[in-house]
Amino acid sequence: MINSRNLTWVIPLLLFVSFPLWRPPVADFLSPRGGYDESLANRKLDAHNFKMEQVHITQSENGATTLVIQARQAHTGTTQDEFELEDVDATITSNTGEETIVVARKGILNKKQALLTLIDDVVLTQLKNNYTLRTDHLIFNDTTNIVNSLGKTRVTGEKIDITGNNLIFNTKTESYDLGGRVRCILSNFSDPDSSAP
Repeated sequence: MINSRNLTWVIPLLLFVSFPLWRPPVADFLSPRGGYDESLANRKLDAHNFKMEQVHITQSENGATTLVIQARQAHTGTTQDEFELEDVDATITSNTGEETIVVARKGILNKKQALLTLIDDVVLTQLKNNYTLRTDHLIFNDTTNIVNSLGKTRVTGEKIDITGNNLIFNTKTESYDLGGRVRCILSNFSDPDSSAP
């Protein structure tokens, strides 16, 4: 007679003895489907690929905001340290608090090298001195505070109209260096010869 106490050891014994019969179908059922592809394990994932709309980037130094960038769109650049920007509107603030507004169709922000490269219809407006700079290629180096215009550049203001092949502008010292073939028109200035006796 089989009672419940005997079933406790009879059931595991029957499972053990019948193992060769039920092992193949259970092992086949539990085995993973498909083959193992080693190339999937060795592939490199692009972890920094992104695209954002209506981007706002703020950079601060010693508690003061030095650079504010607004763009319609930003996406991954050629390296993980670069952001490619579309329809850029940037505000550069000097140590004394003067703001310079820069607008461009395209831009590249390299956060490792602290470079903001602006391309295509670049317009830089210096609010304090009320002048505008126009070019097609401008690079702002935040480390050195140097703005470098690599192409034909035109600076217009209340009394000046200057055209040159390139321009280097130091935002700290507010000094300019125009190169290439420079053309300058100054207005409302007195003639030095008219004051002579």
